[in-house]
Amino acid sequence: MNNKKQQVQAVLGLALLGGLMIAAPVQAGGFATPTYGAQGWGRAFGGGSLFKDDPSAAFNNPAAMAFIDKTIAQQTVDYARVNIKYKGNASDYKGDPTSSTVVDDAGNYVSTPRTGDGGEAGFTAWLPTGFLVIPFNDRFSFGLSQVVPQGMKSTWDPDWKGRDFAVDTKIETVGLTGSLSFKVNDQFALGGGVIVQHSSGFVSQNVDLLAAAAVSPGLGQFGIPYPSGVGHALMRVKVDNTSVGWFAGTVWKPTQQDTLGLSYHAKIKNKMDGKYDIYADAGSRGLMTDIVPGTGTTLVGLAYPGLQLFPDGANASTQLDIPANAAIDWVHVFNDRFTLGVSALWTQWSSFQDLTLKSNGSTIVSIPYKYRDVMMYSLGGDYKLTDDFTLRAGVAYDQTPTRNSTRDPRIPDGDRYFASLGFGYNIKAIPGLSIDGAYSRQFVEEVNLKTKNVDRLGAASLDGKVDSKGEVVSLSATYAF
Repeated sequence: MNNKKQQVQAVLGLALLGGLMIAAPVQAGGFATPTYGAQGWGRAFGGGSLFKDDPSAAFNNPAAMAFIDKTIAQQTVDYARVNIKYKGNASDYKGDPTSSTVVDDAGNYVSTPRTGDGGEAGFTAWLPTGFLVIPFNDRFSFGLSQVVPQGMKSTWDPDWKGRDFAVDTKIETVGLTGSLSFKVNDQFALGGGVIVQHSSGFVSQNVDLLAAAAVSPGLGQFGIPYPSGVGHALMRVKVDNTSVGWFAGTVWKPTQQDTLGLSYHAKIKNKMDGKYDIYADAGSRGLMTDIVPGTGTTLVGLAYPGLQLFPDGANASTQLDIPANAAIDWVHVFNDRFTLGVSALWTQWSSFQDLTLKSNGSTIVSIPYKYRDVMMYSLGGDYKLTDDFTLRAGVAYDQTPTRNSTRDPRIPDGDRYFASLGFGYNIKAIPGLSIDGAYSRQFVEEVNLKTKNVDRLGAASLDGKVDSKGEVVSLSATYAF
């Protein structure tokens, strides 16, 4: 392959990837997202990226690029729809139903129970990804990709009964990668790469200031029965960060029919910085800003010594590391029509123990999650009906990292099953061009949402269930130079 042709192909590939930098989340277990084209979605990720000429190897297992003998560029668009519904009760720190509380003309507190279950907290989203593999010679291949390895979104009604737990949540990581593979011989290859990624997060929820004061270390000792649900103080936090990580893989072909692969994506440290602000009514604003006579501090400061909230905004930071994962994949070619793949993916979600928000060196709130390590198992394959038309199908089981004791409405995740169908078609009129499509349905386990909020957010409780489901339609265009 001459240098001029390589340069043209690289420019085309970079242009392809550069046009895909607007992304939205598609949820898998926790807040991870699958990183495949439509071929992978059609197989429910069985076999990973070890199927013949799959350019998603550029990210998932770069060693597999060594067995691609032509330049391949692919762009994919996924459409996702996720539905999340809550049904159950919500109680304040006293055990009473959560309510909206106002002061009447006589100075008495009047409470009206909140009845809303939050509506449908799911979302629809478009997710673009792109891959490019360029063989330099018989030994070395180079890959580029644009992926969204992490993403999650949930939006609840702003005045629902669980507003003190969550209103809006959006987590998204968009990454650009470069990778290189080396073919040791016809049976064995190594590969590695780096990812530069931009992570962003947005969360919002109400803070019940008086309820928090009632259970606080500073004022709770006096047993003052402060009312709950008075006014509103909607805290909104927006943070982001750019970080760098690495990944590697190896591929072994013990027979002409079998391919085995191991891959590892390292944990990425990810400290996100930004700001918070609080949209509050006059009464709640006063609790945060007015000095209590004779104390030199606010009610919030009396309740939680050393804590100061700034409704008009202040710096904010949180640590949201990207967990490590490792996969083992196997693909077996039964004949020239049928190929089957299986995969097992381990993710080190135990690295995510809490979500802690800090400002100017002090902790505003720390919410425990205590995620656990999980596995995902996949089985899928291809069947060529003709030389130009391929059918695909696959199933997968994906464990949730969440625990019953700390699961909340932000990521009300449960174990899930994927069931997928797909197709591939080579367009004869344009040699080298193929179109792939897939439909994947997620069946998510109904989970309990029985949890108590941290004291600083009002110590409310939820006792109910969450029902979720999702579906993804994926379409890829692949061109082999």
